[in-house]
Amino acid sequence: MSGQIKETSGSAAADASISLAEERCKAAGERLTPARREAYRAMLEQDKPLSAYELIAVLEELKGKKIAPLTVYRHLDFLIRVGLVHRLESTHSYVACVHPDHAHETHYLLCSECGSADEVESRALGSLLDEIADRHGFQPENAIVEIKGVCGDCATDEEK
Repeated sequence: MSGQIKETSGSAAADASISLAEERCKAAGERLTPARREAYRAMLEQDKPLSAYELIAVLEELKGKKIAPLTVYRHLDFLIRVGLVHRLESTHSYVACVHPDHAHETHYLLCSECGSADEVESRALGSLLDEIADRHGFQPENAIVEIKGVCGDCATDEEK
């Protein structure tokens, strides 16, 4: 499985991603509990990053009951730890990983118009960042690259 979740539509894509997530968790000796699975599915079904409180609102709507923020933060911490969700530092929001089938650094193109976040994977960029860190004797723990701008759809809309 390629791990490309955004390329297929709706529930089928979420189901495929959840199956992959369950396999990944099992291989890591982790458990994707029903509550974690619900949080992950909610993230998969969004077309833009969500703050923790937006995720809480989505889950409360689905479940029809209040959910404690700490519970959702714990779910998000777990999903990040196992590589299923990424935290966008500049927007303090979360987005489902497009490439959960392998470990990688996160690179995002963030649209300031519609709020979309396109995850891109670039070995060249990763190598360049490693080279820069090496030149400075720096040992990075995590290299998150977030590029803000206007996505192709919004740019096209502005031209009309």
